[in-house]
Amino acid sequence: MTRRFKVGALTAALFACPLLTFAAGNVPDIKGVWVGKTDTIVVGSGGHFPSNKGTFEKPGLFESDIRVNITGQEGRRFWGVKTLSGNGEKTDEPFIGELYGSDNRRVLIADTDGYINGEIRGNVFSYCYAHAGGPTKTSLVACNEVKRTR
Repeated sequence: MTRRFKVGALTAALFACPLLTFAAGNVPDIKGVWVGKTDTIVVGSGGHFPSNKGTFEKPGLFESDIRVNITGQEGRRFWGVKTLSGNGEKTDEPFIGELYGSDNRRVLIADTDGYINGEIRGNVFSYCYAHAGGPTKTSLVACNEVKRTR
């Protein structure tokens, strides 16, 4: 390698590193209200579906309105309250979460008894939620898409 090539390569690397770090550190502001509908399959009663009588042989199938209110965010970490309403029932549940991945668009959330794993694309949050058994003895899965209303 020539000296000129080495100096040029080093200069390019020095300029590129801050750009790569900035791109990888770009964290979207996801605060706000995200709304949509759930399509949930439930076994057991309690939690968000206290009237459910579903079993593994004949699970409960529900559609509810969902509101995900992200009230705070610091960097990749965020928190808020998830509200489900429908069939005359309404429940609120707090959560915490973190953005991850090379573009900080992947989402992992823990609430009081389950987990959300998904992805944010612009003003659309597409995710799946699951929890199994635990204190409520309720198992459920719901895959949804919510849109930010701000």
